[in-house]
Amino acid sequence: MKNKLIFLLALAFGLLAAAGTYKYMEDLKETYQVSGNFARVAVAKQKIVARTVISSEMLTFKEMPVEYVLPGAIVDIRDAEGKMARGDIYPGEFILSGKLVGKDDADAGLSAKIDPGKRAVSIPVNNVTALHGLINTGDHVDVVVTVAVPDKQNEEEVIATSTIIQNVPVLAVNKILETRNGINEEPETVTLMVQQEQAQQIILALQQGSVQLLLRAPGDDSVIQIPASKLEQLIR
Repeated sequence: MKNKLIFLLALAFGLLAAAGTYKYMEDLKETYQVSGNFARVAVAKQKIVARTVISSEMLTFKEMPVEYVLPGAIVDIRDAEGKMARGDIYPGEFILSGKLVGKDDADAGLSAKIDPGKRAVSIPVNNVTALHGLINTGDHVDVVVTVAVPDKQNEEEVIATSTIIQNVPVLAVNKILETRNGINEEPETVTLMVQQEQAQQIILALQQGSVQLLLRAPGDDSVIQIPASKLEQLIR
């Protein structure tokens, strides 16, 4: 009986303490709200797996005193939406700017730069096919292929050159994902963002012939229908 009484008293004091703490926090919250020293801070509503693109549905906002807001805390959804999580973020965890990376940042990796539905494909190049390394990340290029094709009239193969892809962006030169001036290293690969069907065409062309890139002027997004050039057309 005595132990039960002690338990009930302890429970009652615990409830009173909890109620007092809650009342104190509510009074503190009201005080800060009245004084304007309250901030809305972004918190994860769900687990956000590393390299996931952040959307507004993944976050909620909680109010807290400004002096308890951590440096780099996200207070505006626009500062988080569309960015990627560097690592796993767990439900209830504050969203900090250091835990996010912009899709255009170099350390976001190549996959972050690929538009939905597109693919990245790398083309082996040299100083000639990549314009002596003057092609840079962010440029737009055309892809020209030279292959041996069957001539139906003579039943022989003829050499033909054709522009198979036009106006696609360069995602990387070698391992360089950001635009850089004065690149000194010799180009070995150029990575393009293309449609999946175009990626297949490039891979086939690399297996059957040679590929060269044509550099476009900034802002030139024209698409021109050009007939294939054949070796016999060079000599008339």
